[in-house]
Amino acid sequence: MSKIGVCIWRHVFESGDEKRIAQQHPDISMLDLQKDIPYLDDGERGHLLDIYRRKDGNDSDPLMINIHGGGLFASYKEVNAHFNYEIAKRGYTVVSISYRRIPETTLRHQIGDVMHALCWVKGHAEEYHLNINDLYLSGDSAGALLSLFALSLETNTALQSIFRIQGSGLHFKAAAMISIMLDTQRKDLMMAISNVITDKEDKGKTYVRFLKDPGSLVKEAKLPPIIQFTSEEDLIHKDSLKFEALLTQYGVPHEIHDRPKGEERELVHVYSVMYPDYPESQEVYALIDAFFRKEAHDGK
Repeated sequence: MSKIGVCIWRHVFESGDEKRIAQQHPDISMLDLQKDIPYLDDGERGHLLDIYRRKDGNDSDPLMINIHGGGLFASYKEVNAHFNYEIAKRGYTVVSISYRRIPETTLRHQIGDVMHALCWVKGHAEEYHLNINDLYLSGDSAGALLSLFALSLETNTALQSIFRIQGSGLHFKAAAMISIMLDTQRKDLMMAISNVITDKEDKGKTYVRFLKDPGSLVKEAKLPPIIQFTSEEDLIHKDSLKFEALLTQYGVPHEIHDRPKGEERELVHVYSVMYPDYPESQEVYALIDAFFRKEAHDGK
């Protein structure tokens, strides 16, 4: 599909998100928000981040960095605001990052954006009271894919050299992956992205094999414990199952929560991000919290 076709898909995706979000009115009176902080000061909307924390929080609160989804081509950090509210309410400081979208950029540059954001967190932790000693990562759909790239580069300096992208030096104790979009060479509804994740700048580069087969990173990286979420009604359900099989094959500590078809409501792709009031979504937040706190305790 052409770049114009991808942009049409973007409009469809974002229009639906805007209508859904406009109907949701979460109580965030207990939270303090710092919005649109540039992690690269170039005026680019994709280079901004937000910080969420409880008003009664303190500098020792655990820190979670969140990477939003959108198929790599749609949305910015705002689409995950309600998910981040829920995590912050549970006592976390949350840093929510944006990144540039394809087709205006490429997947390698999106990975670079994420790593720049992580470097910003490392460099501004004291100024913004971010507890990088108790640190976690989360992402949904394409954001989970970018989380996999970030974790892989952070734990493998050879990959940093291959991608020519510097690591931040941050250490993540655990990660949460919601409905990961593992494959980039798609044959389904998301096939629009397959031809636009790279451009002529990438031709012949060693890293392209990882862009086209991100699952191969699992063998190369030293991933932290991972908790996964998906559902039978997830439109890319098979990606989560493939990722779980790779984590098992290469001995990565993990657990997966794969919901059957909903009895009272459809549990669609990233339902816990889209519909925070669902009881099933509330369970996801509780499971993430419990998993992170267990890893914090076990890691002491």
